[in-house]
Amino acid sequence: MADTTGPGQRHGTVSPGSLPAGNAAARLLDRPVSLLLVVGGFLALSTIIAKAAPVLGWHPLALLQWSILGGAAGLFALTRISTLKGARTGEPVDRRKFAVYLGCSGLLFVVPNMIAVVAASKVGAGFVSLSYAFPLVLTYAIAVLLRLEHLQLLRGGGVLAGLAGAVLLAVSGSHLSIEASWWSILALSIPVFLAAGNIYRTLKWPKGAGPADLAVGMMAVGFVALVVFNTAMDTPAAPVSWTSGAIGLLVAQIAIFTLQYGLYFRLQQTAGPVYLSQIGSVAAVTGLGLGYLIFGEIPDLARLGAVFSVGAGIVLVTMGRPRTP
Repeated sequence: MADTTGPGQRHGTVSPGSLPAGNAAARLLDRPVSLLLVVGGFLALSTIIAKAAPVLGWHPLALLQWSILGGAAGLFALTRISTLKGARTGEPVDRRKFAVYLGCSGLLFVVPNMIAVVAASKVGAGFVSLSYAFPLVLTYAIAVLLRLEHLQLLRGGGVLAGLAGAVLLAVSGSHLSIEASWWSILALSIPVFLAAGNIYRTLKWPKGAGPADLAVGMMAVGFVALVVFNTAMDTPAAPVSWTSGAIGLLVAQIAIFTLQYGLYFRLQQTAGPVYLSQIGSVAAVTGLGLGYLIFGEIPDLARLGAVFSVGAGIVLVTMGRPRTP
């Protein structure tokens, strides 16, 4: 049978019983389904904030840059006062492998985020949020190709349903302007980066490294890469004016990134890459709802069809999940 365990199951992880007594919230967040809902919700919220950025004077990439830095700093501080720093095994960490891991995971993290924050203001937060639903089927397809899992009929059907949803989502952007249409196509590359990142982080997880350490390092690398890009592109580093709205948006995004990526790596460690990819499903549903409530984005028939196809793919992939003791 293929190895379907996550890196934490191979390298050791923190069990709910090892957390401080009475820490109910921490015990709850050791459950994969709880982590899935929380991280997916944060992912949708960050997309909504990205669309609001230009309205409040921010260039989306500048807001992303400082949010990543603030998130890394916030998560680093949290690791010193909470149980997030757990899940280390006491094994020595190979510094060279650790550095390579952070470099690759940092790039696979920052590129889809860059596309998402700019595309959200061009094609809508709902469109971008829906694109997050595809990493599940793509991650499974890559896992099969790499023989991390066996091909199963139900899960294979789920992959095809997900691809059909991607086609429908692309069609839903055909009525946009030429510039927005290009951004809709580019937004569909987001799940490719995310799926590749899910697989890479599982296969190359450095022995002895804790999830929070990897999250902070990944975000630090992403920040440096984004500074280089923004400097080269002469992107404004600050909002048009430091209004309360601009400051509030930055603080909100920093808080989201601080929690989202600390819990993201914990979910990856405890549940593995395919299960992790379901956060996109949560983000898609939440993002479409928030896009309608906040920005009045009404999904057309093609987009609703994409939701149905992606939902069917998710159900099939999940139903075919191997049952392990």
